[in-house]
Amino acid sequence: MKTKAKAALIAGAAIAGVAGGLCIAWCSGINYERRYKKLFDKTFKGDYKITVTESGYYTEENLPLKLPVKYKVYDVEYKDKNGNTRNITFDSRYPYYYYNKEDYSDYETLFEYIKNRNIKADRDVALALHNEIYLIVSNDAFNDLLPKYFDDAEPDDSMTIRAEGDGYRIFMNPIDFSYDYIDQYHNNDDKMLEFISPETCPVLSDIDWRSAADIKTYSLNLSVSINDESKYDMMDEFAEKAEALCKEYSEASDYGGNYMCIVGTVKEDGDETKTIDHKAIYVINGEEVTYDLDTGKARRKFRDTIVEKYGYDTTWKQR
Repeated sequence: MKTKAKAALIAGAAIAGVAGGLCIAWCSGINYERRYKKLFDKTFKGDYKITVTESGYYTEENLPLKLPVKYKVYDVEYKDKNGNTRNITFDSRYPYYYYNKEDYSDYETLFEYIKNRNIKADRDVALALHNEIYLIVSNDAFNDLLPKYFDDAEPDDSMTIRAEGDGYRIFMNPIDFSYDYIDQYHNNDDKMLEFISPETCPVLSDIDWRSAADIKTYSLNLSVSINDESKYDMMDEFAEKAEALCKEYSEASDYGGNYMCIVGTVKEDGDETKTIDHKAIYVINGEEVTYDLDTGKARRKFRDTIVEKYGYDTTWKQR
């Protein structure tokens, strides 16, 4: 009996020890400085500064088991290719946000919540880096590429992807389409992990519009809307400029580049805009493709085709 009692005590102590260890590990939170050090060293070329701007304990009120989690908010400062100082914010509370079944259609079980916190942290970092690249490339393309072809276009201060010219409006959006598929609704965690791996991650300190053009899931989306009726007969001239701009972008790529170029005449009436005529060109890997679809569906097909070529799952998976 004594032997059995002793064994039971040992087993109980072991279980308590494991539970205690798991509890400590959970409440300690995710240390971004330590977890992503190699990634930060590579993507910022070792020249960056991390500052903790806020810290404390966070308790997720929607979680059935309310355990406090230590968190930190980080500011990462680095310099881009042009020597500009830039900052990215990371918040280690993100992996602990929880959506319960009663209040949200998008929810996870308690087991999923516990299991997924590290992958959610990885996704948080990946999305932040994606967004930072987008901001850098959009700004660089507007300052360096756009003026070569539309020198009178003035960027809209409220948006870095839109500009106004004499009788026309430009929407220029260089974007990585893979961004749309790094979330809980798609099975692309392998691609997301590849994106933040120190061996294969992009180097933000070297990014500009030319290097972005060489990323195989990147595309330049260019739209020129001629809104002055007196310039409707200049649509071919505008189209020629727009295509030349897109070709310069694609020629910066080693694989041929991706771009979508739409030029059209529009009639504006208050908040409503009606398309009179338009011309659309879609290029994937340097080859023009055609879609027998309306413009909205063609854009979606264009995006899906690009990422599917490189192994992304574009299927929507609602919980």
